[in-house]
Amino acid sequence: MFKRNIEYRFFYFYVNGESTRSGINLPKEKTESKNMAGVPKNRLASETSPYLLQHAENPVDWYPWGEEAFRRAGQEKKPVLLSIGYSACHWCHVMAHESFEDLPIAQLMNSLFISIKVDREEYPDVDHFYQTFVQLTTGRGGWPLTVFLTPEKIPFYGGTYFPSKNRYGMISFPELLHRISDLFQNESEKITRNSQEIRSIFEKMDKPDVSGGIPDDKKTFQNLYRTLEKAFDPIHGGFGPAPKFPHASDLNFLLAYYHYTGTSDAKKMVLQTLQKMAWGGIYDQIGGGFHRYSTDEKWLVPHFEKMLYDNALLASLYADAYRLSGDKIYRNVSQQTADFVLRELNSPDNTFYAALDADSEGEEGKYYLWKHDEILSLLDKDSQKLFCEYYQISEAGNFEGKNIPHVLRPLETISKNYGLSASQAEKKIQDAADILLEKRQSRIQPLLDNKVLLDWNSMMISALWKVCEISGKIRYRQAAEKALNYFLDTHVEASGLVYHFIRNDQRKIDGYIDDYAYLIQALIDGFEGVQDEKYLQFAEKICLYALQNFWDDNAAGFYFTHKDGDIIMIRQKQTFDSSVPSGNNIMTVNLLRLHAYTGNKMFLQRAERIFQVFQKDIESRGIAFSTLVTALLWYAKSPLEITVSIPDNNTTSNFISQVLRTYIPCRVLVRTAGKTVNSIINPELIENRLVRDQETAFICHRGTCSLPLIDADQFISTIQSLNLHIR
Repeated sequence: MFKRNIEYRFFYFYVNGESTRSGINLPKEKTESKNMAGVPKNRLASETSPYLLQHAENPVDWYPWGEEAFRRAGQEKKPVLLSIGYSACHWCHVMAHESFEDLPIAQLMNSLFISIKVDREEYPDVDHFYQTFVQLTTGRGGWPLTVFLTPEKIPFYGGTYFPSKNRYGMISFPELLHRISDLFQNESEKITRNSQEIRSIFEKMDKPDVSGGIPDDKKTFQNLYRTLEKAFDPIHGGFGPAPKFPHASDLNFLLAYYHYTGTSDAKKMVLQTLQKMAWGGIYDQIGGGFHRYSTDEKWLVPHFEKMLYDNALLASLYADAYRLSGDKIYRNVSQQTADFVLRELNSPDNTFYAALDADSEGEEGKYYLWKHDEILSLLDKDSQKLFCEYYQISEAGNFEGKNIPHVLRPLETISKNYGLSASQAEKKIQDAADILLEKRQSRIQPLLDNKVLLDWNSMMISALWKVCEISGKIRYRQAAEKALNYFLDTHVEASGLVYHFIRNDQRKIDGYIDDYAYLIQALIDGFEGVQDEKYLQFAEKICLYALQNFWDDNAAGFYFTHKDGDIIMIRQKQTFDSSVPSGNNIMTVNLLRLHAYTGNKMFLQRAERIFQVFQKDIESRGIAFSTLVTALLWYAKSPLEITVSIPDNNTTSNFISQVLRTYIPCRVLVRTAGKTVNSIINPELIENRLVRDQETAFICHRGTCSLPLIDADQFISTIQSLNLHIR
């Protein structure tokens, strides 16, 4: 959009000359830190973000995000150089080692600019605003994000990684700095005009059509399904060419679409994708958990960083795939992913850290790679051949002379060649993997980003509820409860305000809508899992606070930031699903669930307003709104209402356990016992449904209720009679 504008094209070519090319694929590089001994620490030394602390000894005069840097820029009449990244980002490390640790380049930055370093995970609002600018002006984005601003915070040029010397067909970073400084000092009038255009375009982007109606659900569902079907890779699973990302939002939609329509190809696309991912190098075959994405179409060679949010979303998704299919591969991956998080990302407070770096010892992926001879030296002869055949371990390797363990054939087909049953082979493989994991843990480990973020933690709490439900293992429920109770005690004020991140137990960053959305989701999930109404009461309270302080009264939907928070240029919404579902879209699901549980029609009315405002978007561009389309499924098809009456002397419920093990994506689940006069549960869900002599279930859908059910076969057949597909 900007790039087509004559004024912006002047900036673009003035700065870059003829050396810039878009869509460039940069080669992998080893990152070796330069010796910075004796360099005094800069302002970032007092921060707590691991990413900012990585730059605390740079010779760059870095500022953290805040007004002090912009005041100085205004006083000295200098542009601001904003650098945004995160601790697990490989190319952030490359640019840091090449440029920010280089004394001549740092001196150039210090003389010409006021430089600010931002951790995108601490300030996602800052990252989103400037990332949007760079994507609009260059057609691509990512990290490290490098943006040049006026002292008024308005961007006028940006990009991602810039090399320290001219290569890859790109301008060098030092040359870029000279050109940007010259542009700022000598073309101020053009920058001012361009700034006005930028503001105008951002304002137009954030003004959706308020005249829409409820989307045509059949059209919307079919359009998104056909888009995904067209992009599906029938050989390797997933969508589109390399690089491949998990696309959890799209896969969740397909599962729900199958549940309501019985479209077998929707189910097939999900299960095939999840199986191929579980067999590939994107999944850590030795230690469990997922790397961020695959650089190839086969899911073999990952970008090796491990993010909490990816593992939370995928643990949940695999749990649902197990509920739907009954295939233990999905249950095992779900559990192993949760086990990885509990083992390697668990904090002393029983919360969860943000990420593990892609690099160790200056090389991406080194921690996870294996030489053939090393594996042979660790395993006994009885296990060597089986392990190497199953995980495709060879002398030549499959990645720079080393091996990324991955699977091409089911273990059952290989075990026969060794005279073993499937269970015997599985035990041998697991014992061998345990040996390799112990050995791997003695290596120099990737950097741990020990930030504790409320939104990502809430995603993981939701995942742990699900893993407990499919496995029956109490440790997952206990981990979810400990983490959730910690956040309710420390990150939630009596008013309902929540905190995104707390530094040193004192400095607090207010929550964004994603924090509210995912915490509410985790609370409702927890209520369904353990039927403790405290969680539902917190969910209602926090949702009401979000509606009061984030809701757009002029149109609809939730702004990303609090009404009293800092605004860069305009107050934005984040409506598209990205690597995580949009908080705005998750909030729509939350509103529908809270309406179903409490009977409060205001929640339903707000959800309907969101559908109306985004009608045209989700009907025509559903691929960017998969979570919102899934919410529309809930709205259009109505949830399955399940009420279970349990005799007073029963502490467990067979019916509730069965519901939790069954794939029912849109459900309301309550038990009649233990409700008080202060209960917020919709009375229609529990009135006249108390049976004291035996456990009984009641199923209602779209105003029609079943007879009381007392056995499991009746329960399943009743659901199936409603034309809902649970297997």
